[in-house]
Amino acid sequence: MKKEFVVIILVNYNGYHDTVACLESIKLHEAENPFVVLVDNASTEIENLENLKGIYNNIHLIYSTENIGFGRANNIGIQWAQQNLNFEHLLLLNNDTLITKGALTSLTEPFKINKEIGVTTAKIFYESNRDLIWYGGADINYKRGWPKIVDFNKKPSLEGADKARFVSFISGCCMMFSKESINKLKGFDDDFFMYCEDLELSMRANKMGYKLYYHPISIIYHKVQGSFKNKVEKGMKAGNPNLSFLFTNMKTNQFKAMKKHLNTLNFIVFNFFYWNEFVMTTLKLFLKGRTDMFKISLKTINKIISN
Repeated sequence: MKKEFVVIILVNYNGYHDTVACLESIKLHEAENPFVVLVDNASTEIENLENLKGIYNNIHLIYSTENIGFGRANNIGIQWAQQNLNFEHLLLLNNDTLITKGALTSLTEPFKINKEIGVTTAKIFYESNRDLIWYGGADINYKRGWPKIVDFNKKPSLEGADKARFVSFISGCCMMFSKESINKLKGFDDDFFMYCEDLELSMRANKMGYKLYYHPISIIYHKVQGSFKNKVEKGMKAGNPNLSFLFTNMKTNQFKAMKKHLNTLNFIVFNFFYWNEFVMTTLKLFLKGRTDMFKISLKTINKIISN
């Protein structure tokens, strides 16, 4: 069995053109193209996906018969790679990203320096504005149950996004594992359909004693939420047509991650901040014209209770 230095897992959901662009960026910037495992989440573009074998020859396609979510789809790719490939490192990479020269090799270097490092990540810019940071390293605020990203929506600063350091949160957009760490961590929690699966995995890795390392020499560009098309707005905004899905899944999974990993006292403190922010966000969006927010909030609360 040929030993692969890096194996990349990509998840595709109706994002064929993004996936093609991602693969072409890998071909352009990597002398030896790493093996790619692509998991398709029941897209309507299966005929197009077969064309990927002609675009990128070092690839294996896995077709899911249903949309099983981001985390579970990645896990299927991880499991296939573990069973069929001999590799040194495994990278979870969003299909709506573009890599730069040396990005993948740079992400493997910290593992050689510190054996306690289990996951590394890159400096990530918006693809639509390559001067602004989307992820510049982040640490989890356990009271809010949310990561604070350094230099978010700003240009990178010398003591911020340009500085290599240990972090407590790594985005699922780009996560590089050693073979040992991915074998022990196994991947995302299957209970998380979408959103906060990276928050839970980062917390789990921290608890297991792995260090998370932000390596800004590695640079990636991210199109942001490439799985959703034709949006007026993105994120927790009143104009986002996917707001109900986003709010319900993000707030439920955020609560679930904190409940899973915080001790009793810290979880009580988290609840105070969480529910205050929950109510304020609901009211804010309602006042901005989302008259369905009370219905969405009740649906989210019921989902939290049922979990």
